[in-house]
Amino acid sequence: MIRVTRKPCPPSLDPADLDAAGPRELDRLKEKLAQGETLKSDDFRAYGSQAVREALREMFHGKCAYCESKIAGSQDTDVEHYRPKKGVTEADEAGIRHPGYWWLAMRWENLVLSCQHCNQSRSYHVIIPDGLETEAELRTFLEQHTKSKAGKLSAFPTEDSQWVTVESGDIASERPLILNPVDTDPKHHLDWVLFEGASTVREKDGSPVGEATRKILGLNRRWLEEDRRIRLLEMRRLRNRLIDKLNKWIEAEAPEIAEIYRTTADEYIEDLVALTEDDQPFAGMARAFLELVQKEVAEMEGP
Repeated sequence: MIRVTRKPCPPSLDPADLDAAGPRELDRLKEKLAQGETLKSDDFRAYGSQAVREALREMFHGKCAYCESKIAGSQDTDVEHYRPKKGVTEADEAGIRHPGYWWLAMRWENLVLSCQHCNQSRSYHVIIPDGLETEAELRTFLEQHTKSKAGKLSAFPTEDSQWVTVESGDIASERPLILNPVDTDPKHHLDWVLFEGASTVREKDGSPVGEATRKILGLNRRWLEEDRRIRLLEMRRLRNRLIDKLNKWIEAEAPEIAEIYRTTADEYIEDLVALTEDDQPFAGMARAFLELVQKEVAEMEGP
């Protein structure tokens, strides 16, 4: 997960344009509630327009906002409501009646692009545990795995179990436990396992936000971890070649030979940097890996 900058609001959701689809839908919802009616799923339509989907695809580079998988070409994307529109699971469990953040269902600031695995709650996920030091341990776990439930759906836990339940409330007062990469930089809450048997993500410095995010979204689910590990192994190979060329650069006696090794090493660094760009899958993990490699390189180069 990486920090993402919110793009301008699509015209259809512009709250300043009272004739736009978003404001008109909000008025209809208010009218239904005033008449004592219950809101249904098909009451919420403005957020699902093609224009909104395309704006989100552009903003998130065709990746899931949460797990950073490339999704546009392999599966349907979900327009995800960060604050759920039709109820909050944790509030219900705490005995607090929450109607959902229905007044935010058509607000651009509440929408992100999500893969279906992160957005929808499913019970068949295999979650890779922490602490697998070798690939052999990973294989042993997969032979004995159990299935778990993961996916956001209507989940929206807060640190103090307090939620805004009415439109007039101040959502800025809430303390969400699920990361929104538009509002918060994930690197302060998530840490990456880079040199062990599995490519997992864990909370950083005991962050409750990081722990809730990875658990609820299933960020260590099997096939996601496998795709992430493939990218990580690619970066490891580039790193190994880079270190090899730097060692030869240091050891070379002839300046012209040293220059060849240094040029090749710089090319490997460029290849690693390219994998950290915003449009690349798992850029958050890649940036953490690159940071470690850059420290290695700096130590080898010396003062």
